[in-house]
Amino acid sequence: FTTVQKLGNPPSPEKIDKAIEQAADRLEAMLERNGMLFPANAATDFKYSEYGQNKNWVAGMYVGCYGLAYQMTRRKAFRKPVFNLTDTFEERLLNKVGIDDHDVGFAFTPSCVAAYRLTGVQKYKKIALDAAKYFYEHSYSKEGKFIIRGWNWKQEFGYRTMMDSLMNAPLLYWAAKMTGNEDYFRAAHDHVKTTEELLIRADGSSYHHYQFNRETHEPMYGCTAQGRSDDSCWSRGHAWGVYGFPIAYNYDKSDFIKEVHHDVTYFMLNHLPEDMIPYWDYDFVDGDEPRDSSAGAVAVCGLLEMARMLDDSDPDKTIFRSAAAQIMESLIDNYTDLPEGADGLINHVTAALPQKWGIDQTAVYGDYFYLEALARYKNPDFKMHW
Repeated sequence: FTTVQKLGNPPSPEKIDKAIEQAADRLEAMLERNGMLFPANAATDFKYSEYGQNKNWVAGMYVGCYGLAYQMTRRKAFRKPVFNLTDTFEERLLNKVGIDDHDVGFAFTPSCVAAYRLTGVQKYKKIALDAAKYFYEHSYSKEGKFIIRGWNWKQEFGYRTMMDSLMNAPLLYWAAKMTGNEDYFRAAHDHVKTTEELLIRADGSSYHHYQFNRETHEPMYGCTAQGRSDDSCWSRGHAWGVYGFPIAYNYDKSDFIKEVHHDVTYFMLNHLPEDMIPYWDYDFVDGDEPRDSSAGAVAVCGLLEMARMLDDSDPDKTIFRSAAAQIMESLIDNYTDLPEGADGLINHVTAALPQKWGIDQTAVYGDYFYLEALARYKNPDFKMHW
């Protein structure tokens, strides 16, 4: 691997504070427009259409946006919505709405786990632990040692895992820490190991999905859903590795996690365009293809989280912090200009280009990880919610 040739300094405190206030103003305006309802996964014409009940994979991150904003600004406007929206996860779990799925961690970690971490309220701990138990029992393959893709998994083509689930495994790691249940820890560890062995290629790039034989549980082949091709590297899926592996390393100090994170990170760094924000697939490093700024925001969090855990003598520490600073500067300077009254915080997110959906728009997950990245620069002692 080569190294990043230029070094970058962190954004100034003044720039971070200004970006936080701009984001908070937009979130407060969204609350006034949409109330205590949850948005669709991504925007259409810069609006999160289909506001309604708590049911999809971004619901937890939507709550998490207001939690992060409250942490950074202490605006009273955010406090009540955080609790009211988080309370709805109890009913969602009771009614089994959207939880036979690989994305249970995305739903319950930045909402209920975060609420428990920040407040100590036992109700939120119980909801999150009950969700983790259901997740382990219904969405983890003990035979294949991976978190199962959440839709149509009983069909042959659906018995697969994906890079996204590196961000769902932390719910199991956290539940193991809270309960002492080694089954949860082993499931999370084995899923991360399966991802490292099968989804990460020799050059550090990643498959989006990996297919298994439903009867024998044997691994079959790598594939994609949202990338350019089965052999390409979808940028947001890869970003889940840039952040998901450091989250795992917080709980599980296995050497392979640190090593594979190095590989996936340098693949990313060596495939970024001049302004440091990824295209929607790493087959592209220049030209007019759509970007995915959410992949950049996720990567900032992953780079800073791993850098925090590295020894000062490790050269990756400087490289990771420098790259994170350059991506963050670019996000603030070039990706926060939105139409008046738009939903969202950063633009040029591409949800699913092959499906022709959410292209060059805003998306809740882009908002969440952009806010978390801001929080990390606002507070050097920031404790992640994962």
